[in-house]
Amino acid sequence: MNILQALFLGVLQGITEFLPVSSSGHLALAQHLFGLREPQLFFDVAVHVATLMAVLVVFRADLLLMLTDCLRFFSRTPSAPPTPASTDSGSGVRMAVMILVGSLPTAVVGLLFRDVFQRFFTSPAIVGLCLWITGFFLVWSRWSRQHRKHLDSPNILDALMIGLAQGAAISPGVSRSGVTIVTGLLLGLRPETAFRFSFLLSIPAILGALALEIFHLNGNYPEWHIVAVGFFSAFVVGWAALGLLRSLVERGKLFYFAPYCFALGTVALVTALFWRVP
Repeated sequence: MNILQALFLGVLQGITEFLPVSSSGHLALAQHLFGLREPQLFFDVAVHVATLMAVLVVFRADLLLMLTDCLRFFSRTPSAPPTPASTDSGSGVRMAVMILVGSLPTAVVGLLFRDVFQRFFTSPAIVGLCLWITGFFLVWSRWSRQHRKHLDSPNILDALMIGLAQGAAISPGVSRSGVTIVTGLLLGLRPETAFRFSFLLSIPAILGALALEIFHLNGNYPEWHIVAVGFFSAFVVGWAALGLLRSLVERGKLFYFAPYCFALGTVALVTALFWRVP
Protein backbone atom coordinates (compact mmCIF):
# COMPACT_ATOMS: atom_id res chain seq x y z
CA MET A 1 0.00 0.00 0.00
CA ASN A 2 1.33 3.44 -0.94
CA ILE A 3 0.45 6.92 0.34
CA LEU A 4 -2.08 7.71 -2.40
CA GLN A 5 -3.88 4.44 -1.78
CA ALA A 6 -3.89 5.17 1.96
CA LEU A 7 -5.29 8.66 1.32
CA PHE A 8 -8.00 7.27 -0.94
CA LEU A 9 -8.94 4.55 1.54
CA GLY A 10 -8.98 7.05 4.42
CA VAL A 11 -11.31 9.42 2.56
CA LEU A 12 -13.44 6.45 1.54
CA GLN A 13 -13.66 5.34 5.18
CA GLY A 14 -14.56 8.83 6.36
CA ILE A 15 -17.42 9.07 3.87
CA THR A 16 -18.78 5.55 4.13
CA GLU A 17 -18.34 4.95 7.88
CA PHE A 18 -21.32 7.14 8.70
CA LEU A 19 -23.44 6.91 5.59
CA PRO A 20 -25.37 3.59 5.58
CA VAL A 21 -23.39 1.97 2.77
CA SER A 22 -20.84 -0.14 4.73
CA SER A 23 -17.36 1.29 5.09
CA SER A 24 -15.86 -2.17 5.58
CA GLY A 25 -17.46 -3.35 2.34
CA HIS A 26 -16.01 -0.42 0.42
CA LEU A 27 -12.58 -0.93 1.97
CA ALA A 28 -12.62 -4.64 1.18
CA LEU A 29 -13.58 -4.00 -2.45
CA ALA A 30 -11.02 -1.21 -2.84
CA GLN A 31 -8.29 -3.41 -1.38
CA HIS A 32 -9.30 -6.14 -3.83
CA LEU A 33 -9.12 -3.73 -6.77
CA PHE A 34 -5.72 -2.46 -5.59
CA GLY A 35 -4.47 -6.03 -5.56
CA LEU A 36 -3.95 -6.12 -1.79
CA ARG A 37 -4.53 -9.82 -1.35
CA GLU A 38 -3.82 -10.02 2.37
CA PRO A 39 -6.55 -8.56 4.59
CA GLN A 40 -5.46 -5.06 5.60
CA LEU A 41 -7.11 -5.42 8.98
CA PHE A 42 -4.67 -3.24 10.91
CA PHE A 43 -5.16 -0.38 8.46
CA ASP A 44 -8.91 -1.00 8.50
CA VAL A 45 -9.01 -0.75 12.29
CA ALA A 46 -6.78 2.36 12.23
CA VAL A 47 -9.15 4.30 9.99
CA HIS A 48 -12.10 3.07 12.06
CA VAL A 49 -10.39 4.52 15.13
CA ALA A 50 -10.02 7.81 13.23
CA THR A 51 -13.75 7.98 12.66
CA LEU A 52 -14.23 6.94 16.28
CA MET A 53 -12.37 10.12 17.22
CA ALA A 54 -14.92 12.05 15.17
CA VAL A 55 -17.70 10.33 17.14
CA LEU A 56 -16.04 11.30 20.42
CA VAL A 57 -15.91 14.93 19.32
CA VAL A 58 -19.52 15.08 18.11
CA PHE A 59 -20.96 13.25 21.13
CA ARG A 60 -18.67 14.78 23.76
CA ALA A 61 -21.66 16.27 25.61
CA ASP A 62 -23.36 12.86 25.91
CA LEU A 63 -20.12 11.24 27.05
CA LEU A 64 -19.53 13.95 29.63
CA LEU A 65 -23.09 13.55 30.92
CA MET A 66 -22.65 9.79 31.32
CA LEU A 67 -19.30 10.26 33.06
CA THR A 68 -20.52 12.87 35.53
CA ASP A 69 -23.79 11.05 36.25
CA CYS A 70 -21.99 7.75 36.86
CA LEU A 71 -19.45 9.41 39.14
CA ARG A 72 -22.26 11.11 41.07
CA PHE A 73 -24.21 7.85 41.29
CA PHE A 74 -21.32 5.75 42.60
CA SER A 75 -20.01 8.43 44.96
CA ARG A 76 -23.25 8.98 46.84
CA THR A 77 -23.68 7.48 50.29
CA PRO A 78 -26.61 5.10 50.89
CA SER A 79 -27.83 7.06 53.92
CA ALA A 80 -27.70 10.46 52.21
CA PRO A 81 -31.12 11.98 51.42
CA PRO A 82 -31.89 12.39 47.71
CA THR A 83 -31.00 15.72 46.16
CA PRO A 84 -32.13 17.28 42.87
CA ALA A 85 -28.72 16.50 41.40
CA SER A 86 -28.84 12.84 42.42
CA THR A 87 -32.40 12.51 41.17
CA ASP A 88 -31.53 13.95 37.76
CA SER A 89 -28.45 11.76 37.29
CA GLY A 90 -30.49 8.78 36.11
CA SER A 91 -30.42 9.57 32.37
CA GLY A 92 -26.65 9.35 32.02
CA VAL A 93 -26.42 6.24 34.18
CA ARG A 94 -29.24 4.55 32.26
CA MET A 95 -27.61 5.28 28.90
CA ALA A 96 -24.27 3.94 30.15
CA VAL A 97 -25.96 0.73 31.34
CA MET A 98 -27.75 0.28 28.01
CA ILE A 99 -24.46 0.70 26.15
CA LEU A 100 -22.90 -2.01 28.32
CA VAL A 101 -25.89 -4.29 27.69
CA GLY A 102 -25.79 -3.67 23.94
CA SER A 103 -22.07 -4.35 23.83
CA LEU A 104 -22.51 -7.91 25.13
CA PRO A 105 -23.94 -9.52 21.95
CA THR A 106 -21.49 -7.54 19.83
CA ALA A 107 -18.58 -8.91 21.85
CA VAL A 108 -19.88 -12.48 21.68
CA VAL A 109 -20.28 -12.37 17.89
CA GLY A 110 -16.90 -10.69 17.42
CA LEU A 111 -15.01 -13.17 19.59
CA LEU A 112 -16.69 -16.31 18.26
CA PHE A 113 -16.65 -15.46 14.55
CA ARG A 114 -13.59 -13.19 14.20
CA ASP A 115 -11.65 -15.61 11.99
CA VAL A 116 -14.65 -16.22 9.74
CA PHE A 117 -15.31 -12.50 9.23
CA GLN A 118 -11.60 -11.91 8.60
CA ARG A 119 -11.72 -14.22 5.58
CA PHE A 120 -14.75 -12.34 4.23
CA PHE A 121 -12.56 -9.30 3.58
CA THR A 122 -10.95 -11.04 0.60
CA SER A 123 -14.24 -12.28 -0.91
CA PRO A 124 -16.04 -9.78 -3.19
CA ALA A 125 -18.92 -12.24 -3.53
CA ILE A 126 -19.65 -12.21 0.20
CA VAL A 127 -19.24 -8.43 0.30
CA GLY A 128 -21.78 -8.15 -2.51
CA LEU A 129 -24.32 -10.35 -0.74
CA CYS A 130 -23.88 -8.37 2.48
CA LEU A 131 -24.40 -5.09 0.62
CA TRP A 132 -27.72 -6.49 -0.59
CA ILE A 133 -28.63 -7.27 3.03
CA THR A 134 -27.84 -3.67 3.93
CA GLY A 135 -30.01 -2.49 1.06
CA PHE A 136 -32.98 -4.51 2.29
CA PHE A 137 -32.54 -3.07 5.79
CA LEU A 138 -32.57 0.46 4.38
CA VAL A 139 -35.73 -0.27 2.39
CA TRP A 140 -37.26 -1.63 5.59
CA SER A 141 -36.53 1.70 7.31
CA ARG A 142 -39.17 3.31 5.12
CA TRP A 143 -41.82 1.55 7.20
CA SER A 144 -40.20 2.31 10.56
CA ARG A 145 -42.61 5.19 11.18
CA GLN A 146 -45.43 2.67 11.46
CA HIS A 147 -43.64 1.03 14.42
CA ARG A 148 -42.36 4.19 16.09
CA LYS A 149 -43.36 4.76 19.70
CA HIS A 150 -41.24 7.93 20.06
CA LEU A 151 -39.15 6.38 22.82
CA ASP A 152 -36.43 8.60 24.26
CA SER A 153 -34.32 5.75 25.60
CA PRO A 154 -33.85 2.07 24.71
CA ASN A 155 -34.74 -0.63 27.22
CA ILE A 156 -32.71 -3.77 27.87
CA LEU A 157 -34.32 -5.77 25.05
CA ASP A 158 -33.84 -2.87 22.63
CA ALA A 159 -30.17 -2.61 23.59
CA LEU A 160 -29.64 -6.34 23.09
CA MET A 161 -31.30 -6.31 19.66
CA ILE A 162 -29.32 -3.28 18.49
CA GLY A 163 -26.13 -4.82 19.86
CA LEU A 164 -26.84 -8.04 17.96
CA ALA A 165 -27.33 -6.02 14.78
CA GLN A 166 -23.99 -4.33 15.42
CA GLY A 167 -22.35 -7.73 15.84
CA ALA A 168 -23.66 -8.83 12.44
CA ALA A 169 -22.15 -5.68 10.92
CA ILE A 170 -18.65 -7.05 11.55
CA SER A 171 -19.12 -8.71 8.17
CA PRO A 172 -17.84 -6.41 5.36
CA GLY A 173 -20.77 -5.15 3.34
CA VAL A 174 -23.19 -4.90 6.26
CA SER A 175 -23.45 -1.24 7.29
CA ARG A 176 -23.04 -0.87 11.05
CA SER A 177 -24.71 2.53 11.17
CA GLY A 178 -27.45 1.41 8.79
CA VAL A 179 -28.52 -1.78 10.55
CA THR A 180 -28.23 -0.38 14.09
CA ILE A 181 -30.16 2.82 13.35
CA VAL A 182 -32.86 0.98 11.40
CA THR A 183 -33.16 -1.62 14.16
CA GLY A 184 -33.60 1.18 16.69
CA LEU A 185 -36.26 2.86 14.55
CA LEU A 186 -38.15 -0.41 14.10
CA LEU A 187 -38.07 -0.92 17.87
CA GLY A 188 -39.80 2.44 18.34
CA LEU A 189 -36.96 4.82 19.14
CA ARG A 190 -37.11 8.42 18.01
CA PRO A 191 -34.74 9.14 15.10
CA GLU A 192 -32.43 11.29 17.22
CA THR A 193 -32.35 8.63 19.95
CA ALA A 194 -31.62 5.83 17.47
CA PHE A 195 -28.86 7.95 15.93
CA ARG A 196 -27.23 8.78 19.27
CA PHE A 197 -27.45 5.27 20.67
CA SER A 198 -26.03 3.74 17.48
CA PHE A 199 -22.86 5.79 17.65
CA LEU A 200 -22.43 5.71 21.42
CA LEU A 201 -22.70 1.92 21.13
CA SER A 202 -19.99 1.91 18.46
CA ILE A 203 -17.37 3.27 20.87
CA PRO A 204 -16.74 0.09 22.93
CA ALA A 205 -17.07 -2.06 19.79
CA ILE A 206 -14.33 -0.18 17.94
CA LEU A 207 -12.12 -0.10 21.03
CA GLY A 208 -12.59 -3.85 21.41
CA ALA A 209 -11.75 -4.47 17.75
CA LEU A 210 -8.61 -2.37 18.11
CA ALA A 211 -7.53 -4.33 21.19
CA LEU A 212 -8.02 -7.64 19.36
CA GLU A 213 -6.02 -6.51 16.33
CA ILE A 214 -3.15 -5.24 18.48
CA PHE A 215 -3.12 -8.55 20.35
CA HIS A 216 -2.99 -10.55 17.11
CA LEU A 217 -0.41 -8.41 15.31
CA ASN A 218 2.28 -10.50 13.66
CA GLY A 219 4.32 -7.77 11.97
CA ASN A 220 2.36 -7.76 8.70
CA TYR A 221 1.01 -4.22 8.75
CA PRO A 222 1.59 -1.06 6.69
CA GLU A 223 4.31 1.44 7.52
CA TRP A 224 3.31 3.97 10.16
CA HIS A 225 3.38 7.02 7.87
CA ILE A 226 0.91 5.25 5.55
CA VAL A 227 -1.36 4.48 8.50
CA ALA A 228 -1.09 8.13 9.61
CA VAL A 229 -2.23 9.43 6.21
CA GLY A 230 -5.24 7.12 6.25
CA PHE A 231 -6.03 8.02 9.86
CA PHE A 232 -5.94 11.80 9.36
CA SER A 233 -7.98 11.78 6.14
CA ALA A 234 -10.60 9.47 7.68
CA PHE A 235 -10.92 11.70 10.76
CA VAL A 236 -11.42 14.97 8.85
CA VAL A 237 -13.84 13.57 6.27
CA GLY A 238 -15.68 11.47 8.85
CA TRP A 239 -16.29 14.46 11.11
CA ALA A 240 -17.97 16.27 8.23
CA ALA A 241 -19.99 13.22 7.14
CA LEU A 242 -21.44 12.60 10.59
CA GLY A 243 -23.47 15.81 10.49
CA LEU A 244 -24.94 14.78 7.14
CA LEU A 245 -26.11 11.45 8.52
CA ARG A 246 -27.85 13.11 11.47
CA SER A 247 -29.88 15.21 9.03
CA LEU A 248 -30.77 12.18 6.90
CA VAL A 249 -31.94 10.17 9.91
CA GLU A 250 -34.10 12.97 11.26
CA ARG A 251 -35.71 13.44 7.83
CA GLY A 252 -36.31 9.69 7.37
CA LYS A 253 -34.21 9.46 4.20
CA LEU A 254 -32.03 6.44 4.94
CA PHE A 255 -33.81 4.34 2.33
CA TYR A 256 -32.43 6.64 -0.38
CA PHE A 257 -29.16 4.71 -0.09
CA ALA A 258 -30.75 1.32 -0.78
CA PRO A 259 -30.41 1.51 -4.60
CA TYR A 260 -26.73 2.36 -4.21
CA CYS A 261 -26.16 -0.69 -1.97
CA PHE A 262 -28.00 -2.93 -4.42
CA ALA A 263 -25.98 -1.54 -7.34
CA LEU A 264 -22.61 -1.83 -5.60
CA GLY A 265 -23.49 -5.29 -4.35
CA THR A 266 -24.25 -6.35 -7.91
CA VAL A 267 -20.93 -4.89 -9.09
CA ALA A 268 -19.14 -6.85 -6.36
CA LEU A 269 -20.82 -10.08 -7.42
CA VAL A 270 -19.96 -9.49 -11.08
CA THR A 271 -16.38 -8.69 -10.06
CA ALA A 272 -16.15 -11.95 -8.14
CA LEU A 273 -17.38 -13.91 -11.15
CA PHE A 274 -15.45 -12.34 -14.00
CA TRP A 275 -12.49 -10.35 -12.65
CA ARG A 276 -9.51 -11.98 -11.03
CA VAL A 277 -6.93 -9.52 -9.73
CA PRO A 278 -3.44 -10.80 -10.66
